[in-house]
Amino acid sequence: MLIQIALADDHHLVRGGIKLQLEKFPEFEVVIEAKNGKDLIQQLEKINPLPQIILMDISMPIMNGFEATVYISNNFPEIKVIALSVSDDMATISKMIESGANAYLLKDSTPVLVKNTILEVLKKGFYYDQRVIESMMKGKEKGIHLFHSFDKSIGNEINLLLSDREIEFIRNCCSELTYKQIAELMQVTFRTVDGYRDSVFTKLDIKSRTGLVLFAVHHGLVNP
Repeated sequence: MLIQIALADDHHLVRGGIKLQLEKFPEFEVVIEAKNGKDLIQQLEKINPLPQIILMDISMPIMNGFEATVYISNNFPEIKVIALSVSDDMATISKMIESGANAYLLKDSTPVLVKNTILEVLKKGFYYDQRVIESMMKGKEKGIHLFHSFDKSIGNEINLLLSDREIEFIRNCCSELTYKQIAELMQVTFRTVDGYRDSVFTKLDIKSRTGLVLFAVHHGLVNP
């Protein structure tokens, strides 16, 4: 069965180029081409079945990628969003991940990297590219805070905010383990792991595993 993909980008030539590159891989089919977030949502409301993946530009008129990703996270949670942007600015990456993106790629990424990211996101629910991690670490060195919703002093209060088991869960999330495998490793039920996930997402105001991984790296819970 083909992996169905939606593209959202306000530049027609860019959309066409991405579509051409994606459909060179026999497992991919582009089913939606949208010129902005509003256009994307209108097309999603009419299509059945829904695409599994959206490649989302950020700077678009009428409804940008941040706004569209928040809407999709709330209304089409089964669809995975991969940001595809020219910006490697830490604030932009942070805001897109906070909005609910499952991965973040730069537009100069190779087609093979885009393909692998799509497959990883479908498999694990998230993917963090090394260049994004490097941008994040550079931001940390400059004192740039990762997520707008966190107080800058949170790094000193993580042990007060989170339980030891929640911290262990976060560290396990930074691996390629599925939630089921994390449950087995921690010797708890899958429902308990669901509870850890919901709890840390709420406490940290994070919407995705990608955001959780980037938070863990930024605050020294794991090494990049």
